[in-house]
Amino acid sequence: MSGGGYMHVLAFDIYGTILDTNTINVGLQSLLDIGEQKSTEICLLWRRYQLEYTWRLNSMGIYEPFDVVTSRAIEHALAEHGIKFDERKIVQIMAAYNRLQEFDDAAPAMQELRKLPNIEIVIFSNGTEDMVTKALQVDSLSTLTKRMFLADAAQTYKPSRAIYDGLVRHVNEGASQPVAADHVWLVSGNPFDVTGARSAGLQAIWVDRSSSGWIDRASRFEPTKVVQSLGEVVEFVRSL
Repeated sequence: MSGGGYMHVLAFDIYGTILDTNTINVGLQSLLDIGEQKSTEICLLWRRYQLEYTWRLNSMGIYEPFDVVTSRAIEHALAEHGIKFDERKIVQIMAAYNRLQEFDDAAPAMQELRKLPNIEIVIFSNGTEDMVTKALQVDSLSTLTKRMFLADAAQTYKPSRAIYDGLVRHVNEGASQPVAADHVWLVSGNPFDVTGARSAGLQAIWVDRSSSGWIDRASRFEPTKVVQSLGEVVEFVRSL
């Protein structure tokens, strides 16, 4: 590994990067007694409103915890599909959301990254501490929760610049040597997250699992590196 001994921080998003948000689909089918097609439609709408709500809250200067946002988003998606629900059902759905399955490449990649010198891994998520801890409690990923910087700490959501600036301050707390923003690498499967990090001066690795290529046109910012898997992240980091 090159880089003159400089510390590099890898800030991993979890939803859509380490955890596959589509795996809630089976849980919804069972809990709501619906078919796969309907469940898929609801999942997509749920994710859309989950993110849209965070962006709307950012624009209004309001912060609500991510579990509240996520719960309201599924209520919106269910109502739009005319599916009746009660508070007990929402609690069950949220419990299932906290048990999302990880992508197959997540655990092996983390094991390899932990072996590399001068690499610090931080979980960087919109999720609350309770959500993230429950989601990563499987043996293969549980050690990731030792260092986290979450939206609750910044009281704002991605892609607000404040949350990325907060991440840089966080990784420098107690550091033996300063870590510059351009040595902090976001690893995310979400384009809005990538552009947010780049606009704040961070590096960003975009995990393009669908191999669709970079087509985001919201801004001039693009990923520093594009990969198709977390295994490719390991190979790239070894070259830093």
